[in-house]
Amino acid sequence: MLHSMTGYGSISFQSNNFSFDIELKTLNSKFFDSKISLPSYLTNKEIEIANILKKKLFRGKVDLKINSNSNNSDSIKFNKKVIRDYFKELNEISDFDSSQLLKAVVNLPNSIDKNERNFSELDLEKFFLALDEVIENVIVFRSMEGDSIKIDLENNSNLISQLLKEVVTLSKKHSAKLKDSLNKKINDLMVDLDKNRLEQEVIYYLEKIDINEEIVRLQSHISYFNDILNNDSIEKGKKLGFICQEIGREINTIGSKANNSEIQSKVVEMKTSLEKIREQVLNIV
Repeated sequence: MLHSMTGYGSISFQSNNFSFDIELKTLNSKFFDSKISLPSYLTNKEIEIANILKKKLFRGKVDLKINSNSNNSDSIKFNKKVIRDYFKELNEISDFDSSQLLKAVVNLPNSIDKNERNFSELDLEKFFLALDEVIENVIVFRSMEGDSIKIDLENNSNLISQLLKEVVTLSKKHSAKLKDSLNKKINDLMVDLDKNRLEQEVIYYLEKIDINEEIVRLQSHISYFNDILNNDSIEKGKKLGFICQEIGREINTIGSKANNSEIQSKVVEMKTSLEKIREQVLNIV
């Protein structure tokens, strides 16, 4: 199970007293970061809504927009007496024509009453059901994106494993060849040497360029990466990022220790695949 941080969902619905348009978008972010736009009668629910989003979406930049209108056709009422009084007073102190004065008056306090119906418990219940549906749509979107990312991650992980097997083969051949070369050069010197001391020096030199420990650790890191990739947890992006750091450290050490052009070439290919993995991991929840 793998979820991308990129997702989208929207829904429109009507309750008894209100109609709603809900739009939810999510993008990459290191942490959970929500931006919520609400109508005035839902502002007291903002913290509750944010907690719901965090609980279900875990991580990412979340942008929730909620627009609504009252279904009450009589929701606006002009206060005629107030408007007349405003109009009379302004007409006495200004030279504006009637149309300009009227535009100004309707924007003054108490000129218009917005008799919106109360936002009932039933309206609220339907709203939260709709919000849950939008969130589920986003989760499905994220899951589909995650499936595509997972295929790419597995391909690059398998490629690193294959390259590592080739490095193991090359390393064994390189060590044997290097040992034979050292022995030949020593024999060509035609001088008496302490065989035990010589053997110790050769072993010491070979150990300095030996990459077996790094290979074993890298194999372990790749195996752990694949285990995390395929487990049932949803929130795994940060953990995969940390494992990528360890994989990169071992690849770099192999490259610096292995004095062999063929191994260096494999290291460059492993680094290229790892960079592709890192880019994709940045978009995982």
